[in-house]
Amino acid sequence: MKLLLTVLLLPLALSVGFGQVASTSQPAPSAREVKEMERQKWNAVLTGKETRVPFNARPNKLLAETIKARKPGKALDVGMGQGRNTLFLAQQGWDAYGVDIADEAVTLAQDNARKANLRITTFVQDASEFEFGADRWDLVAFIYAGGRSQVEQVHRSLKPGGIVVIEGFHRDATKKRKISENVVFDTDELMKLYTAAGFSVLRYEESEGIGDFGLQQMRLVKLVAQKK
Repeated sequence: MKLLLTVLLLPLALSVGFGQVASTSQPAPSAREVKEMERQKWNAVLTGKETRVPFNARPNKLLAETIKARKPGKALDVGMGQGRNTLFLAQQGWDAYGVDIADEAVTLAQDNARKANLRITTFVQDASEFEFGADRWDLVAFIYAGGRSQVEQVHRSLKPGGIVVIEGFHRDATKKRKISENVVFDTDELMKLYTAAGFSVLRYEESEGIGDFGLQQMRLVKLVAQKK
């Protein structure tokens, strides 16, 4: 069964931090309030309640290319959203797990999994607080979901020979619009970061392409690295 093949339209002000402008006229929100705002924002974005900025609801191309020649194992989709990549991994025979702060989006992913007779395991949690574990995963994916601050956790959590797949925006993309710093990377940043952490870089690209969020021609960063 083909899953989630439609293109959802998402809000410019919400998608991947595009267009966010901080208010200077009100007190700074507490950490708890920030998390609640994030939860509400991503629920609106990922369930399609807001419909002003397009995003790709199909499986990510880099992830699909990466697993094509690999034996299925245990995979974690960080920032799973409505499950486009988690469900794809399950379709391909992987034991698929996903984590996201957006509870309504995760519920949508589980509903779609049941309809497709697929099994996925999900966690409703801020990815920054998620416990990755040790020697647990064969694959960890950060598709427009970070990957910078968790490098040590990822290395510890991957089994020997396990891989991490990351896609995000190059710093140049911020010249076109405001993007959350979490998914923006400088030239060679990811390659240097993961090499220093003990990974072998299997694929690294900084090139123009259509980003999954915004569906515009922008400079993207792609990394596939393997734990030695």
